[in-house]
Amino acid sequence: MATNEKLGSKKIEQTEEKENFVTKAFSFFNKYSNLIYGILLAIVIIALGYVIFNKFYLQKKNAEASSMMTQPINWLMAGDTASLNMALDGNDEYSGFLDIASSYKITKTANTAKYYAGLCYLKLGQKDEAMDYLKKFKKKEDVLWYACQATIGDLYDEQGDESKAISYYEKAIKSKDPYFTPITLFKLGQMYERKGNWSKALDAYQTIEEKFYTEYQKMGIGQYVERAKAQAGK
Repeated sequence: MATNEKLGSKKIEQTEEKENFVTKAFSFFNKYSNLIYGILLAIVIIALGYVIFNKFYLQKKNAEASSMMTQPINWLMAGDTASLNMALDGNDEYSGFLDIASSYKITKTANTAKYYAGLCYLKLGQKDEAMDYLKKFKKKEDVLWYACQATIGDLYDEQGDESKAISYYEKAIKSKDPYFTPITLFKLGQMYERKGNWSKALDAYQTIEEKFYTEYQKMGIGQYVERAKAQAGK
């Protein structure tokens, strides 16, 4: 009997707690209803504004910038000094990557233009400028972004900064690109060899074997695997 009384008392207490919570919630809402409605309205306005901005302004500007990229890309592909300079600066008829990047700053195409500008500077031998623009390239286009990280790794390797080179190569190998990913893995393996980290070098070479076997055979990675195994004692 005492047990039943305790259970009944407990249920009453729980019911009262729920009622108190509901009462407090209604009281809070009634007290701050204008503020709550104002916040909700602000959220709706911001969301709607973003949709309108994206659809009627940003997409239009991005399409406009994209239409301007063809000629500077052609100049970049030509690869001679005069063409590379025009790819960067444009001419009287066409804009170059630098103008596109600065004039359409918030668009995806402007971001891509920074990457291509970095490649132009690299081909011109202006490596400080190349590094600057390559680092400005944001991760919006995965394939190009991973290739960009590998290129930055190359530049740090040339500077003798092995730690930073390894850091950027490790970002680049997260790509699944069948061409540059195995090449970057090989470079990473070579970097680990130089640092005497044979276990990590072996991991890099074996990743090529496991995930990019065709390139593994073409690149003759087998000999590096055997050497790394011997050095790592495996």
